[in-house]
Amino acid sequence: MNRRSFIKRSLFTLAATGMVPSLFSRTALAAGGNGKILVLYHLFGGNDAVNTLIPYNQPEYAAYRPDIAIPAANVLDLGAPGMTLGLHPAMQPMVDNLWNNGQLALISQVGYPNHNRSHFVSTAIWNTGDPERPNKTGWLGGYIDEQNDPFCATNFGSTLPRALRGVHTSGLSIESIGGFGLGSSDWEQQLQSELQRQIQQTRSGTAEEVRRAMDHMLRSVDKVRGAQAAEFAPATTFPNSSYGRRFRDIARLIKYDFPSQVYYASSGGFDTHSGQGGVQGTQANLLAGLSEALSAFRQEMILQGKWNDVMVMVFSEFGRRAKQNASAGTDHGKGGVMFVSGGSVQGGVYGGEPNLAEEALDKGDLPVKVDFRSVYAAGAQFIGANPAELVGPEFTPINLV
Repeated sequence: MNRRSFIKRSLFTLAATGMVPSLFSRTALAAGGNGKILVLYHLFGGNDAVNTLIPYNQPEYAAYRPDIAIPAANVLDLGAPGMTLGLHPAMQPMVDNLWNNGQLALISQVGYPNHNRSHFVSTAIWNTGDPERPNKTGWLGGYIDEQNDPFCATNFGSTLPRALRGVHTSGLSIESIGGFGLGSSDWEQQLQSELQRQIQQTRSGTAEEVRRAMDHMLRSVDKVRGAQAAEFAPATTFPNSSYGRRFRDIARLIKYDFPSQVYYASSGGFDTHSGQGGVQGTQANLLAGLSEALSAFRQEMILQGKWNDVMVMVFSEFGRRAKQNASAGTDHGKGGVMFVSGGSVQGGVYGGEPNLAEEALDKGDLPVKVDFRSVYAAGAQFIGANPAELVGPEFTPINLV
């Protein structure tokens, strides 16, 4: 295979897998990372922050929510200094395994100025980090462009979120580990075999950049295939839920040294306009699934020796209104709650206890006291990226580690 044929066939293979846009725009794979991993998990629909991180001792809480308030006796009190706050009782595993070990940061009243109540617009804002220009590239796009490697960021799902889209390079989307690969037809396998032989030969100029990129791509795919073929026995049983499957797949790729520094996943169901429930019900089931999966993920990371090198950020596009509606649910609001966990995370409540007094609310919503970009900045800093370049110099990283 001559130089021209090698480049042509390599680009054809990349095009067939959706990886062609930018691997050759600069010297391939020049940047590298610091070995840290950021996991972003989106709770789509707008999780109700008031029934998640609960100011249960305020009289307004029960008055605003006669059908869905969590009785004080059931709230998991956090013992946070100077605050009377607790978590939903469905989150007992998160309290036992994360909070009690000082590895869970709860970011209260988080959001952005002039909050948008549209699921899709607000999700775009969280994914771009820019309320003024929610249609631009992702907030991690600059980092992915710098790495010049689509394998540095992986989404679990059918559609790549805007957060992982750069100008020149975008991350990968994998529906599941079992379904990932470069194709299985005879001609694709023959092409891959031939390319495997050709990339062993050092070249020059553009052909060398192509060779290095192809070598990295095929090695990365081999790692996924290794994860597919190998027996994966997690430390604990991951719940049979979207959370459990996503966290299990992320843990599996980390175990087999997949090169991503960023993982992204999402689960829905949080648009609880009716029948939200209190101690039991829709939100309780969702929070229980998240809590169980995150706890299992923590245990697996500990056994892999990676927990100190992982930061998990769980967010929702907005919170919900302080008062329940006529359908025993809650409507779209503003200030929400984020969960940040990891072996290096300094646990605690950030943003203070919400004040439910009517005059303290923002037109019936929890006000925004913490801009989510300052939390993102801490995540960027954790993986060795420049926070100022990704979210803007005005957002100082919260001291989470």
